[in-house]
Amino acid sequence: MTLPATQYTNRAGRHRLWTWGAAGLLLLLAGCTLTSAYRYADWIILWQVDHYFDLTSEQRHDLALRLTPLLAQHRHEAIPQYEAFLVQIRQRLERGLTSQDIDWAYATYDRLRADLFDRLVPDGSVFLTSVDPRQVQTLEEALQKENDKTARLMQAPAPERLKKRAHATIDWLEDWLGSLSKDQEAQIRAWSLALPDTQQVLVAYRQQRQQELLTLLHQPRTPERVARELRAMLVYQDQTAPQAYQDAVRQMRAAVKTMALAIDQRVTADQRHHAVTKLQRLIDQLHDLQAE
Repeated sequence: MTLPATQYTNRAGRHRLWTWGAAGLLLLLAGCTLTSAYRYADWIILWQVDHYFDLTSEQRHDLALRLTPLLAQHRHEAIPQYEAFLVQIRQRLERGLTSQDIDWAYATYDRLRADLFDRLVPDGSVFLTSVDPRQVQTLEEALQKENDKTARLMQAPAPERLKKRAHATIDWLEDWLGSLSKDQEAQIRAWSLALPDTQQVLVAYRQQRQQELLTLLHQPRTPERVARELRAMLVYQDQTAPQAYQDAVRQMRAAVKTMALAIDQRVTADQRHHAVTKLQRLIDQLHDLQAE
């Protein structure tokens, strides 16, 4: 039941360029069309990278060649880990969540996230070494457009932003639990409104990482240097992120943990069955992917 906060955090950082491949791969865990999404993962990633860099035909060809073995390896090595993760979540949800379950879910998510990024670093480093000044300018312009849009959204008063977050949380829970009672909806809205307002910290962190990447691309670089910098930003982000960001993540996770346990205690048997069934469908899709 910890996914609403993860979803909220991911939405705030969805356009981080330094996760060029992760955006495509993480999409595969997002919904009911997982099998179809995986079949088009190479196209999704190429489209994402081209959006930011305006790829040359040579770069597009090279990336396409690199994505084929990368995705095949990911399917056979990482997908079984995702399946095992969701099986454990399903089992724990069936019996009712505990504080230890939430801690385990956070830790496992962090491990799987780091593993995914680590898989992307070698090929991503080769690609970023090939980027020329024109493409760096294209990247800067794309990021600036996104940051301008974010700035406009952030001008909204905090209460308005928090209400939107609460509404999104309720929608997400209804998707996973089925219909909520009026009392459940009112309580969840109150809990969600009380969650820390971390959006400004997340935006600042995203922009800091963007600037780190741009600084790197403006300098002479080798695949080895780029790989080292990417691992610091992605794989070891918990150690390299600013203290304010680390504090915000800890505060949000602690608050969501309390909220998730409270919600779990109030769900009906039918709602729990609805969530378990939905999880099982996702598990089945992951399992089928491994056989393709």
